[in-house]
Amino acid sequence: MAPHLDEADNQLVAGIRLVLAISALLVAIVDHTGPNKANSFELIILSCYAAACALACAGRLEWARGKLMHRVDVAACAAMAAAGDDADVFALVFLFFAIVVASLRFGLEEGARITLGGVVLYSAAVILTHGGSVPARLFLLAAILLAFGRAIAQLGERQLRAVRRQALLAELNHVANPRFGIDRTMSMAMERTRAFFEAGTCIVILEEQDTGRTSMRAVREGSAAVAPMEDIDAGLARALLPEPRAHALLYARASCHWPRAAAVSQSHAGVGAWAAHDEAPLRELADLLQARSFISAPLVFGRCRGRIYLTGGARDFGRGDALFLARIAARELAAIDRIDVLDRIATDAAALERKKIALDLHDTAIQSYIGLQLGLAALCRQAEPSNPLAGELDKLSAMAAEVVVELRDYARRTRAGPGADEPMCMSALRRQAAHAQAAYGVDVRIESEGRIEFGDRLTAEVLQIVREGISNVCRHTKARRAVVSLCCGNDRLRIEISNEHGGKPPAPFRPASITERALALGGSAFVHEGRFNDTIVCVEIPL
Repeated sequence: MAPHLDEADNQLVAGIRLVLAISALLVAIVDHTGPNKANSFELIILSCYAAACALACAGRLEWARGKLMHRVDVAACAAMAAAGDDADVFALVFLFFAIVVASLRFGLEEGARITLGGVVLYSAAVILTHGGSVPARLFLLAAILLAFGRAIAQLGERQLRAVRRQALLAELNHVANPRFGIDRTMSMAMERTRAFFEAGTCIVILEEQDTGRTSMRAVREGSAAVAPMEDIDAGLARALLPEPRAHALLYARASCHWPRAAAVSQSHAGVGAWAAHDEAPLRELADLLQARSFISAPLVFGRCRGRIYLTGGARDFGRGDALFLARIAARELAAIDRIDVLDRIATDAAALERKKIALDLHDTAIQSYIGLQLGLAALCRQAEPSNPLAGELDKLSAMAAEVVVELRDYARRTRAGPGADEPMCMSALRRQAAHAQAAYGVDVRIESEGRIEFGDRLTAEVLQIVREGISNVCRHTKARRAVVSLCCGNDRLRIEISNEHGGKPPAPFRPASITERALALGGSAFVHEGRFNDTIVCVEIPL
């Protein structure tokens, strides 16, 4: 489990450690001058330890924030026990302090390690001070230390797990920019859930209530950032959606640590008592998932019903894990459905707008050109072959016919939208380039690499970035040529807008509007010089 480290907590722990060290040093000094003189070696140990604590508290050193300091606390505890006497309780105070710090900041494993190591070192130090004999109450004291240390470590693990769960819920609320669409948003949420549970695979199964169509999305460690939904057959769907659908499931195969298989479920996810589940179907399901253990919770996603699975990886799952997964599925993942709804609304609105533009184009420009074409054809039929304008009229008639064909093709592609012969993003970019050529006389070349297809909202952002880049070239430079390059690969979109500068590079600048748009998309923008006397504005957007 990842440690819980905070600068304020670091300073608080360092301050408490320094106060304890100074207190122990003062008591040792008083004892040294009184009737019960302490060992001078203990004064030296406490003086060095107090100096180290003061240095860690004042200097905010990196090594003081990790596991080293509470391990130094254990070593200091053993040294004080070896140098002091039985009445010296400061050794036990430092041992308990080290156990508490290790447990609250690093969890059960580190807390148990410090408890066991501290008890062993303390017992060895006490035995050393008694000339090799074992005091009668040492075993009782060691048992009490182990019991309390284990309890503190478990409490620390619970506290650390609660902090990590809150952090995961906060991350899932801001899991991805909605502009990137539902696939990326859901894939990222599944990956963060998988990483939190240290699972091998996170799988989402969704069945459409209206059509019965079932699809699956799977995220594994090291897989691509976007995991697409894939249709599965009815047999696999029945196996992955066992009855009862509303139960949270926990299955663990028998092992040396778990002598018998556990197949349990809850009456409803998040509420009700756990009850034994029929082991055979869950064992078959575990074999299908190729997992030794798994947890599962029901998932409602719009009109779809299904399940989310986490297969065992680095550790086995418990009932608390299954309940927390049910909470994630019921509240956090279900909230992603709102992004899906907004995405579909935006897509439908864009489709309706494209249809409206296509109809307007047909009713205005195309019909007008058809009328012009018919008028020119009538003039051509009336003109005699000997008429000197006959050839020009034929050319005009042919040009009008070509324009009508081009306009009809453009209207068809506009109505079709995504899935047409050329992606709409590229078509729009070519129109922007044509406008720059007509209005400013700047020749803009459009280049692309990879699959240039995005959702409607991201396409709108990309077009706006390119439009502003081309506008900057046309209005603020003397360049007559420019290149817009789009490269999509490695889960990243790279946009480069370059223009010639004739060997005289411009003063350093920062395109404010383009940079702000890139940052809003989770990306970045920067300007650099190319190899061919050109200036390049580069925008990188994660996908």
